[in-house]
Amino acid sequence: MIQIQLLNNNATVPTKGSEEAAGLDLYATGDFTVYPDESVKHDLGFAMRIPKGFVALVMPRSGLAVKAGIDTGAGVIDSDYRGQVAVCLFNHTVKVKSFKKGDRIAQMVIQRHSSDMPLMVVDELSESVRGASGFGGSGE
Repeated sequence: MIQIQLLNNNATVPTKGSEEAAGLDLYATGDFTVYPDESVKHDLGFAMRIPKGFVALVMPRSGLAVKAGIDTGAGVIDSDYRGQVAVCLFNHTVKVKSFKKGDRIAQMVIQRHSSDMPLMVVDELSESVRGASGFGGSGE
């Protein structure tokens, strides 16, 4: 269970857009604008408690990313964080993008993680079919 604490009257509890949606929609707490090549931190008006072993990942909404060039950043919320949740929005276009209170501005995906996995420094790594080919090395 995820516990949500509303910190002000402008906050909206995250919601699912459909029964099988992986992400929870996050809502603007007031009107604001993101100018071209600008980033804006927007407080969401709530704090939460995520169970140990889980993490919340703040992700872009696909429609905003494709249609308006709005992306998110700094999106890892750990289970021991109890402060106000915020979203960092980036405008990657030459157009101004304005939001109104109540607009869906990002989404949050909750998933299990294994941060307690031990790290081991080695002299070399085993071979794989892909090797060191990255950033499009698997076909795109």
